[in-house]
Amino acid sequence: MHPTPKSSTLLTAKKWLTLTGIAAVIAGLAPTGVAEAQQPKASTPDKPMVFPNPAKDPTKPAVGGVKWFWATHGRNFERRKAGPIGLCFLGDSITQGWPGDMFGKYYGGMQGVNFGCGGDKIQNLLMRLEGDDGELKGTSPKVIVLLIGINNTGDNTPEEVAYGINYMIKYLGKQCPQSKILLLALLPTKADDQSKIKSVNQLTAKFDNGKTVRFLDMGPKFLGPDGKAEPSLYSDGVHLSRKGYEVWHDTMNPLLTQMMAN
Repeated sequence: MHPTPKSSTLLTAKKWLTLTGIAAVIAGLAPTGVAEAQQPKASTPDKPMVFPNPAKDPTKPAVGGVKWFWATHGRNFERRKAGPIGLCFLGDSITQGWPGDMFGKYYGGMQGVNFGCGGDKIQNLLMRLEGDDGELKGTSPKVIVLLIGINNTGDNTPEEVAYGINYMIKYLGKQCPQSKILLLALLPTKADDQSKIKSVNQLTAKFDNGKTVRFLDMGPKFLGPDGKAEPSLYSDGVHLSRKGYEVWHDTMNPLLTQMMAN
């Protein structure tokens, strides 16, 4: 039995069976070597893309590959039912890693919730949002803070990651039409090659429309004098330390305050 809320267990199980069943059928019918022989037929996130390997399609909801996926989904679903949400953070482990006391201090008064889930790719976040047991179903927070995509960079090109993020923005716009989206750029990591992260951010910066979607690149605040990720702001070179979350809050707060007020 999946560790989901009692009221949503059946729906979530149907989600999982349906999606995994479809994936299995596709995998069984796909000719050998198709994924290697074909490439996505687009180079920008604004044009339709074809993904021969469904597992790498960031626009197709998929169950997360971590053991805590369903438990996290269940907690978030219960919080959604518990009362109004004024501010929602969506993302992966970098978002989920917010220390509870700090998150409450900064965002509790805004009816803030943290719906991050470690290990999430774009498609896993979509899975948590879709259906009647979606974590934001029937809500429309004042602002949604979105930081997602770093876990897709191992499987996808920058164009594909940006395409998935653009899809997520449009999905949220339909599901939560009264919400504004504060899209955060992918943060730098300790890896020597940051070219893919920079390319994703250059593409996603274009999604800022000045009204319902705003883009914020906090990356420069997380770099040291050598131009690399500042060690004191990270716990392991990817995830943040308490000091890192302080920098996140201080950097984001002016724009977030403006968005929450309008």
